[in-house]
Amino acid sequence: VELTRYEKFITNGYYPEVMDIYTDDELMAQADSSCPIFICLSQQRGRLYVGNQVAADWPVSTGIQGRETPTGKFRVTQKKEQYASNRYGKMYNAEGRCIDSDADAFKDPVPEGGKFVGAPMPNWQRLTSDGVGMHTGKVRAGQRLSHGCIRTPYDVAANLYKYTEMNMPVYISAGVEDYNRGGAVRKDDV
Repeated sequence: VELTRYEKFITNGYYPEVMDIYTDDELMAQADSSCPIFICLSQQRGRLYVGNQVAADWPVSTGIQGRETPTGKFRVTQKKEQYASNRYGKMYNAEGRCIDSDADAFKDPVPEGGKFVGAPMPNWQRLTSDGVGMHTGKVRAGQRLSHGCIRTPYDVAANLYKYTEMNMPVYISAGVEDYNRGGAVRKDDV
């Protein structure tokens, strides 16, 4: 039995700990608000399904220890192409020098005459009311780097932003969703 293009992708090399990105442009063009996105924390990978087929598979970097990305079923509730965090970013003193490159505006006081500048999060797609979402950001294969958000490489984030819709389901789980030749089924553990 001949492997599909996607099956070849996931069995070639060091998957899932690779920066390689899989896309099926024909399937991506069919994406709508019923198409689920799965974020697998153990693999640090994201996948978009159209029907029972993988339309895209990409590396992500999710929340570090103590700032873990929540698991469960979520929906895209806000989209903004240019967005900045109101919580995490850089703190500058009155002279304009950066004094904290990983500042938490909710905990770290702004020095007199200084300012807080939120981290840029282009292609923002909100998933939780307390600020967790998917967005463009620094990604390292297999590594958790964020404050809880799902960082995605720029090209993928821009493409997802173009194809996703409000209320699109996003499943975040520790385990890998079930998939088999020609089909995908969500695990009950999300």
